[in-house]
Amino acid sequence: MKRQKRDRLERAHQRGYQAGITGRPKEMCPYQTLNQRSEWMGGWREAMEDRAVIA
Repeated sequence: MKRQKRDRLERAHQRGYQAGITGRPKEMCPYQTLNQRSEWMGGWREAMEDRAVIA
């Protein structure tokens, strides 16, 4: 996988995590492509798990 593509997916994951930590709903995902959307959702789910542990 090219570095550029990997960076985009990492960024999508990080943005999903930030959205989850701040409590935004998963329907707010800005990505349309399957790979980026999947990474965003993965980050969002990870953040939701982290929020549950903290709370």
